[in-house]
This record gives sequence, C-alpha cells and structure tokens, in this order.
Amino acid sequence: MGVSAFPGRENRHPHIERAAQDVCARLSQSSTEPLEDRLRDALSRLVDELGLEGGLLVVPSGQRAKSVAVGSALTSGRLVSEFLARPRVQGATGHSEIVVVSGPPHGSGTVLSPDDHLHLWALGIRTLVVVPLWPQRYDGGTIALYSQRSQTQLDAHALQPLNTVADTVRGLVDDGRSLPAPAPTIQDQEAAARRLANGSEGSFERPGNAPVEDMLVGESAAWRYVVFRLDQVAATHATVLLLGETGTGKELVARAIHRRSARSSGKFVALNCAALPPTLVESELFGRERGAFTGAHSSQAGRFEIAHRGTLFLDEVGDLPIELQPKLLRVLQEGQLERLGSTRTVDVDVRVIAATNRDLAEEVRQNRFRDDLYYRLNVFPITLPSLRERREDIPLLAQHLANRFARAMPKVIKPISESVARALQQYDWPGNIRELENVIQRALILSPDGVISMNDLSLSATKPPTATVGTTLEEIERNHIQRMLTTTLWRIEGRRGAAELLGLKPSTLRSRLRKLGIRRGV
Repeated sequence: MGVSAFPGRENRHPHIERAAQDVCARLSQSSTEPLEDRLRDALSRLVDELGLEGGLLVVPSGQRAKSVAVGSALTSGRLVSEFLARPRVQGATGHSEIVVVSGPPHGSGTVLSPDDHLHLWALGIRTLVVVPLWPQRYDGGTIALYSQRSQTQLDAHALQPLNTVADTVRGLVDDGRSLPAPAPTIQDQEAAARRLANGSEGSFERPGNAPVEDMLVGESAAWRYVVFRLDQVAATHATVLLLGETGTGKELVARAIHRRSARSSGKFVALNCAALPPTLVESELFGRERGAFTGAHSSQAGRFEIAHRGTLFLDEVGDLPIELQPKLLRVLQEGQLERLGSTRTVDVDVRVIAATNRDLAEEVRQNRFRDDLYYRLNVFPITLPSLRERREDIPLLAQHLANRFARAMPKVIKPISESVARALQQYDWPGNIRELENVIQRALILSPDGVISMNDLSLSATKPPTATVGTTLEEIERNHIQRMLTTTLWRIEGRRGAAELLGLKPSTLRSRLRKLGIRRGV
C-alpha cells in the first residue's frame, strides 16, 4: 500500500506520512551502518512522531526471535514483548493490518479479546500500535509502538503509512539482511533468574503459570484508584506500605510494582514475618554466619542480600518482633546490615514493599511497633479495598479466575451465569480474593460440564455478613467516609478523590464532614 493512496479521505496526520517516507528512504539506502542501528533509528523516529514512549521490532529467525527496542520505558517494552508473544494475541494481531489499542478496556473497539485488553491495561500500557510484518502469518514478527499514556487521537486510518515501513523491513529481511545474532531473550533471562532463585528459599515466582499482572483485574472506582497509585509509585524507589484486610491481594500488587519498576530485572523476594518464629526471623532477613547459633552449620545470605538490586516484600510486617525493628530501620535508612554472628558490614540496595492488615498507627500507640520505623515504612501507603467495597468487580474476577483454573486443569468452561454472579456479589467474602479463588477452583472441580451452578459454589448461606463497625446509620456512614478519605489521603476533589469514590459532589461531601464531625487527624 502506498503512503499517499487515500482516495476520498483527508490525511489528518501528514507528519506520519512524511516520517514513514523518511524512515523507508533511510532503511533502503546503501550504507555501511549496521542494519540494527538503522532499525533503531527508524523506531525512535516513529516513536517521537506519534508522541509515544517506546518501540519494539521483532523479527522471527528460526527458533528465536530477534528484536530491537528503543524508548524511555524499556521495562514496559519487555512486558509488551511478553504480551505480544502470547499465542492468542499473536493470532489476533497477525491477521490484521494495523492494530490500535488506546484507553481503558471496555470490551469493544479492538481486535483483542476483552481479557487480553484487560491484561494489557494491567501491564500499565495505555496505548499500543501493532503493525504486522507478515500479515496472515501466525508468528510473522511485528513493529510495536507503545506508551503508558492514552493517545486517543490515533486511529488505524491515520497510521496506514506505517505499512510501508513494514514492507521495507520485510524486504530487508527477505533479502537476507537480517539482524545479528540476538542477545539472550527475555525468556532466557527469566529462566536464568529462576535457576538462581531455586538455590534459596525465597519466594520469587507466583505458583502456577498465570502472569502476576493477570490478577490486577477490576473496573470499580476503588480498584482503579489502587492501580493509579501503583502506577504513580512504581517508577520511583520509594518504600511502599500496602494496607488492607487479609486476602485482598497485597503480594500481587507488590509484584506488579516490582515488574513496572526499574528493578524488574532483579529479584522479587518475599518473606512473611508472621510465618516464622521470632528466633529465625533475624537470620532469614539479615543472614547468618556459620556457628552463629546452635544448628547454624553453614553461612547463609539473608533475604536482603538475595534481593540486592531488586525488591523485598515484607508481608505481615506488623508481626515483626520489636527487638528486630531497629535493625530493619537501619537497613532502610543506611542500606547496611550485619549478618547474625558477624561484625562485617554488608551494603545492600533493596526496595522494600511492606504489607500488613493491622492498624500500625494503633500498634505504635500501644508501644508494639516503633514509631520511627512506622514513619519510614509509611512513605507511600496504598490501601487495598476488600471485595465488599468493590462488589462490581466480583463477576469479572470470578470469570477471570475460572478461565485461569480451567486452562490449568484443563477444562472448557462456560461463562458464569447472571444468577451465579449475583450470588457471588451478595456474599460478604471475609477471606476476600483468597476465598474467592478457593470457591471458584472448587466449583470447577465439582462441575462436570464446565457450567458453574449454584450448587457448585458451596457458599455458606448461614454465615452472617461481616459486621461494619458501628450499628447506627450515622456511625456506618461516618466509618465509610473515613475509609474513603484514608484511601485518598484526604484528597476530596478531583479525579479519584474521595468525593468521586463516594459518588458525591465535593460540596456535599464537605457538608457531610461538618455534620458528622469528621476532621483530619481526629
């Protein structure tokens, strides 16, 4: 297709056509410059012209794909590469000319399935442009341009000139002028990381085959705000404190922060501070030398050392023995530690994400948690809502879990019926997402034909609903408003402010605050 062949339609983006012509001319001219460098320059030009953040060109070569990546969001590029390698995505994009995905997933307007669009959104990619190099070929390679911001002004018609760039690249590859031997692929690097991880007891990978980001599913205002906060902090090195009830997915959010950060190539190491006796927590965190205590027959690196240049997730940090809290504070402040039984100082570079279902401020008041450590951990708090606070997400989560468990069994399932979805929404889920996972998995095992019925759910009809603190309507309203204000750090107005989450006008919310006597810090 020619770059100027648009009869009857005005080219609304002439700069894209000019950029495509310039890129094709540069790629086609005789040059001693390596093809890889010319392709990288071409990608950079396209990324700049479209106002995006990164680009990826993947060319199949035997059993391995060769790729060139550019842009300021290379971590996102790795996630985009993994996303495009999914068989279902390859099938969808490989049978289209140009695929443009921008904005939140609404189940329409793209060749991607709603699940795949939702997965892309969960990865933090808001705009994706895919130009197949060999249309109609399942794994024919792609030019992918992406951004972590939505670019709704882009459409497939305006981007038609990119087909000529694909034609040019395809011609170069068909002529044998392919890319040089690739560096280790993402899959190679991840396999190597897993092999290294298997040498210690840290929790480095989520069990099963489901990507971590798959579980960041939800369309409610409360959950969208969590994802917004996650995106805000991921690119920084700040310490994050995840709050909320047990089973709300704190470790999944921590892994998502790690995957979207500059430390994503490093390890993600998890430690549940409540799962070990106090006598072992210190050696697990900070390491030990041989003979440090009875039974210590060898030296062992602690979780901080294992997570060097990566992320350490401290679950149930509120259960950390108070005598160890000063040592943790020193690592957070100075980046230094001593192994148990050693006087040698070890420098570590670790991002800490902590999680708890306790009220740490109250723990400080009760002298069960150090105030200086609390302030050091509470740099960027994110409160995860319970399932009761995001009931509209329950059918979506249930279907997503059913699809994932069905693939693992394997089993073909039917969409969850409206009656089952209503029953799931009416249940109070004291165990939150963890309980929902168990219920859906059990229902799939019991279902003989892939149709989840009411009998398969095994929900306790006699279980009383989880009581909200307070009994009068005014107390319930006060507690709910206070939770929303805590979630938004007392931001009342604006997008994802407390007023929006509560469905109120800012002036109405302020009036309710005065009437209920709610004041910040009280």
